This record gives sequence, C-alpha cells and structure tokens, in this order.
Amino acid sequence: MSRGALVAAAAALGMLAAGCSSAASRLEAANALRHQGKAAEALSAYREILGELGDGIIPKWETGVRLKALQYAADVSYLDLGDYLGAIGYYRRIVSLHPGTEDAWKARAAIGDIYAQRLGDRQAAIAQYAAVAGGESPEAPRYQLLVARCYLEIKNFEQARTEARILRERWPQGAEADEAQLLTAQAWALEDRPDEAMGAFLAAAERRPRPEVAALALEGAAQIHARAGRLDKAIELYNQAMPGHPNPEALRTSIEMVRVRREAAKTVTPGDRDAALDRNVRSRTKEIP
Repeated sequence: MSRGALVAAAAALGMLAAGCSSAASRLEAANALRHQGKAAEALSAYREILGELGDGIIPKWETGVRLKALQYAADVSYLDLGDYLGAIGYYRRIVSLHPGTEDAWKARAAIGDIYAQRLGDRQAAIAQYAAVAGGESPEAPRYQLLVARCYLEIKNFEQARTEARILRERWPQGAEADEAQLLTAQAWALEDRPDEAMGAFLAAAERRPRPEVAALALEGAAQIHARAGRLDKAIELYNQAMPGHPNPEALRTSIEMVRVRREAAKTVTPGDRDAALDRNVRSRTKEIP
C-alpha cells in the first residue's frame, strides 16, 4: 500500500473513532442529566443519539452505544416519566435489532411487566412472557410461571392449569415446578372443585417445596376441610402451615375462627345436667322484663 493510501486509511479510522467517541461521550452526558434528576432532558438527549445512529446497519462499535441508548431511553420513559407506551416502543426496537439475545428477552419481560402492572392488559402481557418462556433465556421457567399466573388472574382456570403442567413437564426439578403445582390447586379451588383442589394441594405439599409454598398448600387444604365442616382436620393443617407461612397472623385468625365454629357446633350431651341447667337459666333470664 502506498504512503498516500496509508495516510487516507488512518484518517478514515480517525474519523470513525471520533464519531464513536462523540456518540459515547454524548451518551455519558445524557446519563449525567438523568442522575441530576433531569429525566425529560436526558430522554431528549437519548433520542438525538438514536436519531443519528438510526436502525440500519452501523459499525460494530456504535451498536453497543445504540443498544445502551435504547435501554436507557426505555427505562427513563418507564420508570421516571411514566410514558409506558413510549417505553414499549423503545423495548420493541431492542427486540427487533437484537433478536434471540439476552437483551431481547429482558426487553420482552419489561414489556410484559408494563402491560400487566401498569396497563392492566394481562392478555398482552401473556404474549411477551410466553415469548421469553419459549426461548433460551435462563429465566424461561419464571416467565412460564408468570404466564400461568396471568391466566389465573383473568379466570381462565383451565388454561392456567395447562400452562402450569407445561412448566412441570419442562422443568420438573425447578422451584417453579413446585409453585406451578400450588397454582394448579388454586385454580381448582377458585373453580369450586374441592376434591380436585384438595388432591392438588396435598400433592404440592408432598413435593417438599420451600417452606412458604408448603405452608400455602397446607393452608389451602385446611380451608377446604373447614368449608366441609371437618374442623378438627382444618385446625391440624393450619397449625402445620404456621412455621413457614408468610402471614402467620392471618393464619392465627383463621384458626381462631374455626375454633369458634367448632365450639358453636357442639351440642349438649344427653344427661349433661349442668349444661342443661345452664341453658335453662340463660333462657329464663332472657324472659325477665
């Protein structure tokens, strides 16, 4: 290569490096604005960077700057400005520009969270969570569980059980499989199918899950026994659930209510003279004007 060609190549590389440095430095400046609490100004700066870089093919060293600008713009829109639809737009661009990557899975998960938690659209959230669950993300089991929970929340109990079964079949040894079994039982209970729910709750407890899941399963079984009038068994299961339960105070209230019901259900034993006299005295006392 001639000396002139070498000089031209060096100049071109210098210009590219300067451009990269310029985009990176402007990204740092935008981040500084966000840290100063100037979210709107930061978002405007991110937009300028993204507008310059575009969505087409760009040099590799600029790809990282664009990805970060998209992530930061999405986060600012979502977390700082409450512009949920704007955030979804930035996250979708990440999915489009980086398909099948961990960044894309995280972007889909964030879109799902916005739909579920901010916009109240569980059906739209399901589509995003299901995409993560069906991919190669290490978080796939967690998002399969979220799919099942969303179906439970919209009262599609059959589909909730189907999604829970898929989770147990794909990841049978994971902690999410234990929660999926508990969710299956909850779906049966909410559908007012006590026999199926009882079997599923007991199966969840028998899996030896973490203490909280086991306690919730035992509590579910106790509630079914209580509704059926099997009060002693209900109290027994409530007590077994107590050590690992996330809300022991609520569990104590449930136990006390069942005990009150049990006492009220007791009848006077034939020949029990003291109880009969006590009842007669109270009856006559009420008749005194």
